[in-house]
Amino acid sequence: MQHLKTNLKTWIKYGLLNSLIGLVIGVYIAITATGNGYSVFGIAAPIAAFITGGLFWKLIVKQNWDSIRIFIAGLLTGIISHYITFLLLGVGMNICYWTTGECTSSLGDPPGSILSMLTDGLAFSFFSLMFFGWITAPSSVIIGLILKRFENKKNVAQHRL
Repeated sequence: MQHLKTNLKTWIKYGLLNSLIGLVIGVYIAITATGNGYSVFGIAAPIAAFITGGLFWKLIVKQNWDSIRIFIAGLLTGIISHYITFLLLGVGMNICYWTTGECTSSLGDPPGSILSMLTDGLAFSFFSLMFFGWITAPSSVIIGLILKRFENKKNVAQHRL
């Protein structure tokens, strides 16, 4: 019987590991923020971290394990994921509002349009980066460097067999 071995692609591993950081921060926001609608950060932040992490890994690092590339991919992941989080929140809130009538603002108004989230998301991201960017950007770099180390060890072990 053949042994089945599942190897996740490195960009998926990187995206998943970053999504854990997004989950921790998203849940923290959901628990500590006052007001309505913050609970969805626990969903949007990990998705945004996975998407941006995986994309930047595929585009920048590829199979070139250069530390400079990993550093750039990590910084971009840790920064851009904030903006993607707010875009996902805008899309999700609009879908919720238009399908259920729920997901209004704290004043009962409809959520901002998806188009306005393109610009508003930049302002929200600025503040998000001030509070959490010092965690997300370095964490993404560290995750990439740790992943590089494990992948290098795995490759050395496979070559010995």
